[in-house]
Amino acid sequence: PSIPDKQIPINALKKAIQSWEENNPQLDFIQSENSNIEIKWQKYASSTHTGLATCNSVLFGILSHCVLDISVGAEDCNGNFIQNDENMVINILMHEIGHSLGLGHSSQTDHLMYSTESPQIAFDDKGYVIPSRFEELYVGQNLLLKQEKEIRSEIESLNVKISRENSQYDEYLKQYEYYEGKTLSPDDYQKAQRVFEKLNTQGEKINSMIDDQNMLIEQINDIVNQLGCNPNFEITS
Repeated sequence: PSIPDKQIPINALKKAIQSWEENNPQLDFIQSENSNIEIKWQKYASSTHTGLATCNSVLFGILSHCVLDISVGAEDCNGNFIQNDENMVINILMHEIGHSLGLGHSSQTDHLMYSTESPQIAFDDKGYVIPSRFEELYVGQNLLLKQEKEIRSEIESLNVKISRENSQYDEYLKQYEYYEGKTLSPDDYQKAQRVFEKLNTQGEKINSMIDDQNMLIEQINDIVNQLGCNPNFEITS
């Protein structure tokens, strides 16, 4: 399919096979024109799952031929295509390769073969060492999460600064309140004016910082909306 980064599924396939082979030295996957496993890349595998293994007849306990439909992306809540990152494609591939090896589903949520569809209470690994899952995101999510962390840090830093400036404002306000409601001498009037100017300047400084903070809050809300808009599939078949 036409996708932004065509190298992701290629790299993912290599690493998925490598993970199975490293954990199971008896396995050796080779490229063949008459293969037991056929991979079909899909832009969207399904609305309910990200991978699908269709396997036919079993010979001596081994599945003779499996077609693996592997999703390389999904739609977000706005109907935009979001490409799966490399780790997500690796996990989908490793899961479906597990089916081609005759494995069923596990009920453990952190298991590579986890699914809510017909899970085995006592999972039969058929003598294989099951690879661990990789941490997965959609392409672009990692950058958004990094930006979110940085902006939150800026907001916290501004909170500290605003609190400090508010303390200074309160000090100026106390000084100004000393002169309020009194008949002032020319000298005291000048002093009151200087304090009033400091009070106004300090207030403008605080308001400017609050404006900056509100802009950062808008940015982080936008990021949270984008992160929340991404689909969150579970492998079910």
